[in-house]
Formats: sequence, C-alpha cells, structure tokens
Amino acid sequence: MDALLSLLDSTIKPGYADPLVVFLVFLPIFFFANWAIKRNAPLTLRPISGFAVLKGMLGKSAEAGQPVHLSLGTAGIGDQSTADTMAALNVLNYLAERGAISGSPPIVTCAHPTALPVAQDLLRRAYRRQGYAEEFDPARARLIAPDPQLGTGGQTNAFAYAAGTMRMLGNQKLIANVMIGQFGSEFLLLGETGAQNNITQIGGTSETSVLPLVHATMNHPLIGEEIYAGGAYLSGKPSHIGSLLAQDIMRWMIVLGLVGAVLLRTLGLY
Repeated sequence: MDALLSLLDSTIKPGYADPLVVFLVFLPIFFFANWAIKRNAPLTLRPISGFAVLKGMLGKSAEAGQPVHLSLGTAGIGDQSTADTMAALNVLNYLAERGAISGSPPIVTCAHPTALPVAQDLLRRAYRRQGYAEEFDPARARLIAPDPQLGTGGQTNAFAYAAGTMRMLGNQKLIANVMIGQFGSEFLLLGETGAQNNITQIGGTSETSVLPLVHATMNHPLIGEEIYAGGAYLSGKPSHIGSLLAQDIMRWMIVLGLVGAVLLRTLGLY
C-alpha cells in the first residue's frame, strides 16, 4: 500500500493519492455488490424513519391537495458540495415520479442557478414518463437567491435564500418540508419557520456543525451520510442499493483495519 501511495504521489497532484486509492478499492466492491443485488441476494436495509415517513406523506399530499416542499440547499452542481445536492436530487426524482402520478408535484427551491435546470428537467422527465407531459409546470422548481459569485459572500446569499423560502413556508399550505443538501446556520431559520407552521419536517446535511440544528428542528432528522441513502430507500434501484452495500463493506473494512493496526501496535508487532 505504501509503495502504491508513493507511486501515485509521484504521478498525480499532491493530496489526491489517498482518495484515488480509496476509490480504486471501492470500485470492485461496488460492482460485486451491484451484481449480487441483481441476482436477488438477500439484503435488509436498516430502517431510516425519515424516508419511511416521506413515502407516507405522498399519499396524504394527494388527498389533501397540499404539496411537499423540497429544499435542495444552498450549493449547486460542480462544486465541492455536489454530492449533497445530488442526494437531494435523488429524493426529488422519487417525489417527481409520484407527484406526476397523483397530480400533486413537489415545490422545489434552490439557491444556486446550476441546480435549477436539473430540478426542472427531473420534473419534466417524470411527467413525460407518466404520459402527462402537457401538465408539467416549470415554476414548480424555483430559484430563490442570487448567484453566490455575484454577491458579497456565500453566507449573505444563503440567508437571502432562507428569507425567501421562509416566506414561502409561511404562506404556502404544505404537507411536509424536506430539506436535504448543503446548509449552514440558515438551516435553523428554515426549520424554525416550518415548526411554527406545524409542518412535518424531514431533513439533514453532511455539514457536522449544522447537525445540532437538524436535531432541534426536524421531526425526522437525517444524520450525515443518511442523506446519501435516499436513492436506495426510495427508488430501490439495484445500483443505489449496491452502492449503499459497498459503502457499508468499506466502512467495516476501515474499522477492522484500524482495530487491527491498534492491536499490532499494542503487541509491538508494527
């Protein structure tokens, strides 16, 4: 392993060797897990209440005629927080599909212009797949806040997004408020507004400093990496479940490696 890292350090940009090694180890595990899932290997996912509740909310949304609001966070596509935005888009893909069937599509808000066309396209494709292409309304996905590159700083624009979305949460009758993506301290403003309006709230982020705010305001918090499991829990696609299984295998490999290293060091063998 040290020899491989030395070779990579000498050929690629410094600091990229370790992530590349992890990726090269992860890739065959992912393909194996995907192969096993497609052949109906028995697998039980641990329950995550947020995703289970979200499925039930869609039926209530159709009955009450009140949509689900999904916030994609303050990040966009192509930056360091792309993974968080993609986690939200996986949830949107599920909501759009069910919304096109029931006639109660979600309301989507975002703070970055690169996320807006992707959200609109997911909604459009869902309506087209269900045979209701003429009912697609691009206004169901809304950009709230200016481009961060045009403002005085990312935090200022994040609060601008929060201010606009808080107004919508206060005025629009919603069956649920779902917040998944990259957030900062503005998460508290949005969560508190939803709580004051008695809206069922499901949300999470990978930002560790925001997790206390998630616990304080969300009825069903998603902690850290749980936001990335939405595709597996909601859509049930083999690739998503296989990816989740591969991540669990990698996690156990890392844990066992750390325990083994500690034991070897304790016994003086390393």
